This record gives sequence, structure tokens and C-alpha cells, in this order.
Amino acid sequence: MQCSIDSNKQTEVGFDAKTCKADFPLFAKHPDLIYFDNAATTQKPQVVLDAISDYYQNQCANAGRASYSWSSQLESAINDSRKKLADFISADREQVVFTSGATESLNMVTYAWALHNLQDGDEVLLCPKDHKSAVLPWYNVQALLKEQGKAIVIKHFDIHEVGDYDLKSIKEALSDKTRVIALAHVHHVFGLDMEVTEIRQIVGPDVVISLDASQSVGHTEVNAELLPVDFISFSGHKMFAAPGVGVLYINPRLNGQIKPFKLGGKSKASLGQDQYTIKHDNMAELLESGTQNIPAILSLAKAADYIDSIGIDNIESHISELTVYLWQRLKELPGIEFAPGIGICGCFHGWGILSFRFEQLSSSDLSFALDEDKIFVRSGDHCTYLSEQAESQDDFIRVSMHLYNDKDDVDQFVDVLASCTG
Repeated sequence: MQCSIDSNKQTEVGFDAKTCKADFPLFAKHPDLIYFDNAATTQKPQVVLDAISDYYQNQCANAGRASYSWSSQLESAINDSRKKLADFISADREQVVFTSGATESLNMVTYAWALHNLQDGDEVLLCPKDHKSAVLPWYNVQALLKEQGKAIVIKHFDIHEVGDYDLKSIKEALSDKTRVIALAHVHHVFGLDMEVTEIRQIVGPDVVISLDASQSVGHTEVNAELLPVDFISFSGHKMFAAPGVGVLYINPRLNGQIKPFKLGGKSKASLGQDQYTIKHDNMAELLESGTQNIPAILSLAKAADYIDSIGIDNIESHISELTVYLWQRLKELPGIEFAPGIGICGCFHGWGILSFRFEQLSSSDLSFALDEDKIFVRSGDHCTYLSEQAESQDDFIRVSMHLYNDKDDVDQFVDVLASCTG
């Protein structure tokens, strides 16, 4: 079975991870590598590398800035890429904005919407154990609004002991002043689906939901028509595309509330004596300006094509089975302590992420030891905002897998762990 861009979309429940792995040139050059840090970034298939190389070698120009053919062709290619990404998340292309990544997307939510719509006394709910990029922008906008004489309140809700959001703590934090809640679709450390639909039912239809989909896109379906949210943010480099590109989806119900985030080249501005007006027919014309990362955008469309060629259901099924298998193998090791997630909840569906540590053994030291065996994992704070008291309690190793990982990788990994900890 072939896992390439030219293949028909695969609908079989099982596919050959090793065959898919052949689509990624890095593994041919590093055949001994076990890459378990896919939550940080993914490897790139040949079709993505070809798109980047083709731009630089055969058609390097600025898009839409000139009348010559290359410029207009690249502008058309970006528009096609936008349509591809809109279809990929079942959204209207007019609501899809290209950004530099999930961090810019999440910050754009606060600068382009929150800064202009939150009022004195409004409340924002967030979980401090989510990724910093989903947490810190809200503290930043709180400080900016304070300078304007507006005091917004940030309230925290918690993670349940099993690894998803503590719905009770959300209910307790919720009030008639709640305006926004920031959520992850799949948690970047605990690796569970965070029950977005149920949370929408709790907070009601009026609260704005900003969703970080960085760890779900490319692993499971991200569907803007089905997800009851207002913003969806994700990065391209975590779904096989190049770094430097991401997506922000904006629910059309907020169109009239969005203000420009940055202005410059491409901005359709009409200048008056004392003010300017931005003309726009879609969110991209309002929020995108300057020269974009053209090759990265083109690579993102190819990455979406690649995922579609394999089938997101096949990817999800494979990763889920592999996550459960990893958990079952790790349970055999003495002294292991699982972080919240599949290791605690014992559920038989996973999203490729599992975190753990060992008693009396530094996770950072263990990750260095694994590196000597060409096994790449993540240790440290995992880009989570932590208090000083919590830092010593969250030194977990995170394993994050994708479609090119298989049970042989897991078995070799567990064998090396056993030798290090035995």
C-alpha cells in the first residue's frame, strides 16, 4: 500500500506506517532515529519539501505585487492554498487567515478581537496548565486594557486528575460576566480530547470560545462546522508543513467585531484627513499584510493534500492504537509515574501523546540518555506556564507520535528505558 500524494485516499482501518515513513526523506538519512517529539514539530514528506524547493528554485517572486506572470501565479496559488485549508477544516475560505503559526493566531485573537470588544468587568476563563501561547496573550491584553482604564478579570479553571478539563471548576468559575473561555482541543502534555462540545453546553451560546487545535490538526478531524467555537488556531509545522505558517479560523458571527491586527503592504486603506478606513471582503484582507511566508503557505496546502491522501480516520486510528500500545508497554516498567492522560484514565483511545517520569530519576537526564540511542523525546516544562512551586512537580518526559511511528519504535524505546531504569 502506497502512502503518497498521488495515491487514492485510503479507507482501510490499518495502513503500513513503514511505507508511509518512506515518504519522509529524513528517515532514509537517519534510519536509526526514533522520533517521538511530534507535538513540537513533525518531519516533512517529500511533497512538502518539493513545494518549498520549487518556489525557491523555479518561481521565486512576491505574490500579487506585480503584473508579471510569476507574481500573479503565486497569488493564485496562495488563494488555492487558502481554499485547500478551508476545505481541510470544513470552513468558508472567507473566514480563514494565514498567520506565522499558532502563537500568532492565538495572539491575533486578543489583538484583533479582545482588545476592541472586552469591557470593564468582563471575565476571561483559562487553564494555566495549557500551552503558554494560549495563556499568556490574555494576560497581555489584560495589561493593555488596564492602560485604557478597563479592568478585565482572568479566572482559572483546572485539569481533572485524569487529564481533561475539570468541568466542575469551569462551572464554579463561570458567571454572568464571563465573556471568553480559552481551550485546547487536545492537550499538549496530557494528550486527551478536552470535551469542547460539552464545555460549550456549560458556558452557553454567548461566551466566545478560542480553541487551540495545534495538537489535534493532522491527528484527528478538526471541523469548523461541528466544533462549537469562535476561533480555531493551529500551526502548519505540526501537520507536516514548513515552519512559519499557521491558520486562524474566525466564526462569521464575529466578523463585525474584528479589527486590523497589523497594517502595511496589501492593506486596502483609504486615508482621510484624520482617519483611515480598511476595505475588505474577507478576513484575510483585514488581517493579513506584508509579504507572507509564501513557500510555507504552499507547503501547508501540500501537507493537507498529503493527510487527505492517507485519510484522517486512518491516521487517528493508527495513532490511537499506538498510544494504547505504548501505555500498555510502559506499565511493565517499575517505578514509572504517569502524568494525567491515558496513563491515568486508562481509556482505550489516544491522540499520540503520553507523559511520564520515574521515581528518583531526572527526566532531563533520561532524555539525554535516550538521545544517545537516537530516541528523541521531550522533557522540561513543555511550554506550560507554571508557578515556582509547580516547576519541580512537572518534570515529565513526553512521547508524541505520528503516522510514521510504529510498534517496533515503541518496543525499542521501552527496551532502552528498561536498561536505563533497571
